[in-house]
Amino acid sequence: MDSEAAVKILTMTKTPRSVSELVASIKMRNKAVIAAVAEMEKRGLVEKRVMKGGGRGRPRVIVSATVLGEEYLKMHNRLGNITLKATPTALRRATADAEYASRLRARGLDPFKLFLELNEHVRSAKGAR
Repeated sequence: MDSEAAVKILTMTKTPRSVSELVASIKMRNKAVIAAVAEMEKRGLVEKRVMKGGGRGRPRVIVSATVLGEEYLKMHNRLGNITLKATPTALRRATADAEYASRLRARGLDPFKLFLELNEHVRSAKGAR
């Protein structure tokens, strides 16, 4: 699910809207909006209901955000205000370190114990100077 599309749809459907209103407002293609709404409905973020009119043509499909959808939107907005303090380089290093620790665990070694052992060797080497 595209989170940007979900946020746009949830923002619009706080007040029930038709699919055609969503398409016009959020500048997405008709098929993309229909697919996004279907996925969001499966996840319980929106609900659809059919409004049968007396006229010709397809009945209007009205989409509205569910309680879960509103919570999703609140959390998205809240998390959007959190800034990462780590640099991309620091994040890459942390990822590499985590992968290395996983490989050590897979070999039956405890990364923390190895770190303490290495730390002790460094202290000994500094003391020998």
